[in-house]
Amino acid sequence: MRVVWVLASVGLMFAWPWWAAGEEVTVAVPAVWKEQRLEFSYMGRTARYSCEGLREKVRSLLLDLGARRDLKIAVPACNESDNPALRGYLGPRLSIVFSSPVLPDAAVQPLHAGDLSPVDAHYEPFTLTSDAFRNYGVGDCELVEDFVRQILPKLATREVKQDITCAPYQGNGSRFFVHGEILRAARIP
Repeated sequence: MRVVWVLASVGLMFAWPWWAAGEEVTVAVPAVWKEQRLEFSYMGRTARYSCEGLREKVRSLLLDLGARRDLKIAVPACNESDNPALRGYLGPRLSIVFSSPVLPDAAVQPLHAGDLSPVDAHYEPFTLTSDAFRNYGVGDCELVEDFVRQILPKLATREVKQDITCAPYQGNGSRFFVHGEILRAARIP
């Protein structure tokens, strides 16, 4: 019986390179956490979000794409009743502060303590498409389109391809599919 176990172990040693060859090896990349501040405007015509609903959707997208969990999203002057200047305004505006991994740049100085702190990262594939488990539907098409245009360029990505067709005022006929690779921290604090 001992001979069988020895032979099985030797066989696994030789089979390992063949078995592991099909798996993608991720290479660690030295990166830093970079804090970013931006204003996000959603002007969708099909889906209307409450202020809190839009905040949570954008928060979910950022976390799915590797932003640090300590992100802050404020919704200044959300309701028309709060501000008469917003009458006719189609959607809320978000003030977003988040940190994400980026490749180091010696010319950039940290804005705050902890900003530009080193982190091990690697590029991972990502996909944004309608997905019931992640609470993204075809009604979110215009939101994803605005997110891809305004926020995705602020993240460290490569080989991004997108197919976004949003049909205003109708759920059918809309679709979004965005994929590529994103720099993601090995461990997100």
